[in-house]
Amino acid sequence: MTTMGIRLRMTNLDVLFERLREEGWYCGWAHMCCSNCAWMDVPTYHEEGPFKGEEVDLDKCLFNHEQDCEDEDAYEDMDEDAYEEMLDEQDGACFITLSPDQLGESCFNFSPNKTGVANLKAILPIIEECGCTYNWNGKGDTRISINWEK
Repeated sequence: MTTMGIRLRMTNLDVLFERLREEGWYCGWAHMCCSNCAWMDVPTYHEEGPFKGEEVDLDKCLFNHEQDCEDEDAYEDMDEDAYEEMLDEQDGACFITLSPDQLGESCFNFSPNKTGVANLKAILPIIEECGCTYNWNGKGDTRISINWEK
């Protein structure tokens, strides 16, 4: 899922995603389920931005998945039937998720190979220019955490 639903306000993450799309990056929010499923949910072609219609370079992807932005409080009073009904209404989504304006930080997937790591290192200044901070060890064995709270 590349769009972020109905939004309350634009965040620094929105600014970052727009900027990265200008550089040919695929950026997404709340992809299906977990990291493994989320990679299979990345579209073949860019769906928005100046590269719309062009093939997505998997070494230039930055996205999170539903488990990263799950609204755990939403399930408190939900019985099994209500949960199944919610899944049917969510068009394949596994979890109820929060939007970027409801969160302020998330971990993100990127390609962990040598090229993907180099590409991510190259955009670290852009992350900061867009008013975000990050926490990452600079290696492909951990996901990057990005904070966009003002």
